[in-house]
Amino acid sequence: MIKSIVFSLFALSLSLIGSNAHSKWSFDKDPSQTDTHLSHFDYDRKFLVTKFKKVNKVRKRIFQKKPFKIARYNKYEVELTAVNPLEGETPVQKILYLRHVDNTPRPLIILIPSIMEVTPLEKLVARGLIRRGFNVFLLTLNQKPIDNKRKTSEVFTAAKSIITGIRRSIDFAENRPEIDATKIGTWGNSFGGILNSLVGGIDLRVKALYISVAGGRFVDTLTRSRSELAAPYREFRMKEEGLDIKGFRERLMSVVKVDPLDLTHRRSREDIFMNLDVKDDIVATDNQLELWEAYGKPNCRIFTDEHFYAVIRANAFHFQDYFRFFEEKLLNRGKQKKAPKGKCFFSKGKKKFRNPFSFLEKVGNFIRGEAS
Repeated sequence: MIKSIVFSLFALSLSLIGSNAHSKWSFDKDPSQTDTHLSHFDYDRKFLVTKFKKVNKVRKRIFQKKPFKIARYNKYEVELTAVNPLEGETPVQKILYLRHVDNTPRPLIILIPSIMEVTPLEKLVARGLIRRGFNVFLLTLNQKPIDNKRKTSEVFTAAKSIITGIRRSIDFAENRPEIDATKIGTWGNSFGGILNSLVGGIDLRVKALYISVAGGRFVDTLTRSRSELAAPYREFRMKEEGLDIKGFRERLMSVVKVDPLDLTHRRSREDIFMNLDVKDDIVATDNQLELWEAYGKPNCRIFTDEHFYAVIRANAFHFQDYFRFFEEKLLNRGKQKKAPKGKCFFSKGKKKFRNPFSFLEKVGNFIRGEAS
């Protein structure tokens, strides 16, 4: 295992050298620009509920402890339509709303899909969270994360549309008596995690953020990612717009006005749990570590798998992480684990690595040293 990590870090360092990565670790967050950054996401909060339809009623046994509990919840298909949408915004936001049948105000978890949009993984997580006592919004992003027809000049407009749709779902939650709108959490993996970090920095109504294998420097991620969706988009747009990789990056830099790193200073590390992957070429490890550091090194779990395996392991096998995190933050159950600089855990091989936090620092130092 140690040997595989060393080789993966060596390969990562070579890729960083080839991409002029030495500047990545000097990202300057300027709090004086916060108002300017936030102004890009101003929107009219007026909306209409154009659909609210019950689609199923489910009874589930919860095998938490004896005697068995029964969770009764309903599913609703919801559509919110903006009255005055932004330029380039898709006005309709679709939500699959899983709510308990009683009217007791409960915390809400908003699930933000990844670049692959809604998958069985999100549905699995939604069912688990409602059994834990939360109401759940499973969103459909109001624009496709990747669309070959989308020009590079339109990337930030699409991101703003998606983020505005997520915020409208929070506006909707504030008008629901069965939702405790003072206790809202968000969950997201990969591209969904990047969106999650942006939403959390923009909208402080979100009180807890669970961020998996996501990083800062969105432009860099889109430029370097080897994702089977992002890479073909990049190649297609470069060919269509007559750009080389340097021109593609520069075009995006001129368009994307706000990065997750710009707004990390608005959050406390206690608000966040992160999953980090040290063997990632979809959302580069160095970008993940930089976001983690910018948040003040919050509690985390470390994975040594490839990107999608890390996502599956984090959510299907380490589900207790987000259960406990949201319960501690929003249900006041248990005790929030705190350490001087956060507390991190390995997904496997605990006997080989006694100090995960120290290991992460060594990984970061290794990448910085090779990249410089």
